[in-house]
Amino acid sequence: MSGLRRAFEGLTHGNPVYRWALRQGSVPERFALTCPDPWPGDTEAGEALVRHEPTFPFEPGFCAPSSLSHAWLRDLRALGTPAARAAARGLLSVWMDANRDRWTPAVWSAPVLGERLAQWVGFYDFYAPGSDAAFRESLVRSFAEQFHHLRRTASARLVGAEAFAVLKGLVAGALAMGEGAADLARVSALLTERLEAEILPDGGHISRSPSEHLDVLGHLLDLRAVLKAARLMPPHALATAIERMGPALKLYRHGDGRLALFHGGHAGDARRIETALGLVGTRGRVLRRLPATGYERLALGRGLVLVDVGPPPPPPFDARAHAGLLAFEFSVGKERLLVNCGAPFPVRADETDGEDLSTATDRAWRQASAATAAHTTLVVEDTNACRVKADGGLARRPTHVTAQRHEQAGIPTVEVEHDGYQRAYRLIHHRVLRLRAEGEELAGQDNLRGPAGRSFALRWHLPPGAQAALVSDGQAALIRAASGAGWRLEVSTESPVRLALEPSVGCGTGSPRHALQIKAIGVTRPLVTDVTWRLTRVRGR
Repeated sequence: MSGLRRAFEGLTHGNPVYRWALRQGSVPERFALTCPDPWPGDTEAGEALVRHEPTFPFEPGFCAPSSLSHAWLRDLRALGTPAARAAARGLLSVWMDANRDRWTPAVWSAPVLGERLAQWVGFYDFYAPGSDAAFRESLVRSFAEQFHHLRRTASARLVGAEAFAVLKGLVAGALAMGEGAADLARVSALLTERLEAEILPDGGHISRSPSEHLDVLGHLLDLRAVLKAARLMPPHALATAIERMGPALKLYRHGDGRLALFHGGHAGDARRIETALGLVGTRGRVLRRLPATGYERLALGRGLVLVDVGPPPPPPFDARAHAGLLAFEFSVGKERLLVNCGAPFPVRADETDGEDLSTATDRAWRQASAATAAHTTLVVEDTNACRVKADGGLARRPTHVTAQRHEQAGIPTVEVEHDGYQRAYRLIHHRVLRLRAEGEELAGQDNLRGPAGRSFALRWHLPPGAQAALVSDGQAALIRAASGAGWRLEVSTESPVRLALEPSVGCGTGSPRHALQIKAIGVTRPLVTDVTWRLTRVRGR
């Protein structure tokens, strides 16, 4: 948000007259509709909230989006004790007192507000029983004020998970306040419009981000549940989108039940993912590919390779997009072996010396995590395959990204190519990946077509906890996974290539952790440069 816009909204939305206008009109004694939230919570987090309850809202961390949206109600509900119920009422009371006459952009942003309204409705039957009349009246009045503000300020410019969070809040708010059908008809039309624009024919979200996909699907499942609780028929577009998105979500999962790290986001909570699939009712075999979204899934034995075979998402859906063209991840069973770095949670102003510093930190992380070098793929001249914008989005995009899949003698293979380095360096990157030996051998070939003299680096990022050492005079590397399993990476090429170990970072949990990466560093030959490599399981003797 620009400083000018922030200042303008502070003057208007923080104005006492505007706040007074939001509070006009009658409100019901309680919500006209409640709909139990189906998502899992964290009992340990709930216990921590109970221990620190009176001061928690004012401690660092309360400005995190999950705190502002009051997702912590889920953790208290998971704990489920009388003390947890009392803590929920206490935190809500403190929050209402702190924000009754105070406007801040983070607290009143439309996506956070939409999610918070849904949380209040979804957990009402948990925290409201046993409360006094004064608490319930304050709660409903605060809810009405927030709902009226959201209805006035919801922007059609929002896309992705933020847009669906707003629509969810509008639907939950209208039904909880007993508003007329006109509001629901308008929101239903907006919902159908967004679904048609964002959900691709194969069920993938247009952002191409597995994490964004999960967030959008979660909002859609909540919307369906609220409408069903009100005995209203969900729009056909909503039912169709949910039905298609479930199998796509299943494709994005590794054996540990969590998501691959492509185009921002993090691996997610396996329980939440499993809950989403259960609510969708996804059954049957896992899809092998998402042709419209641009992903291939190679599975053999316990081995699994997930490959990005598509172009970057189009604007404005590329806010979190990465420049990791032809990147892949490899896991065996429940253990990840080769990964992409992922992206950390945004840095909050309360963790720094102010909003400007947190914004600068976020931009630095954006540049680093979205870089081609932060992915298990090939980088030319230490340059991104497309330009990463610090404020979000990509530029200097490839015009040519193609993929073919075939299987011969039971060996799944994918061939993919991009021209992201054509304009700057006249190079085309072609990659072939084959999964063999019941998933215990991954063979790759990376081919650069173009002029000689261009430096390149082929990167394999390891997850946090995995170790590596160079062997065979630097022509191979031994990898020890966190479980202790051993793997050997061998590289061969006609041109000189040097292997190196360098630091990396893993953001699968949302918080950066130290990791390692293996690099094959070389210089292109005339016309064609081939690098062949093989990763195989090493059995103990």
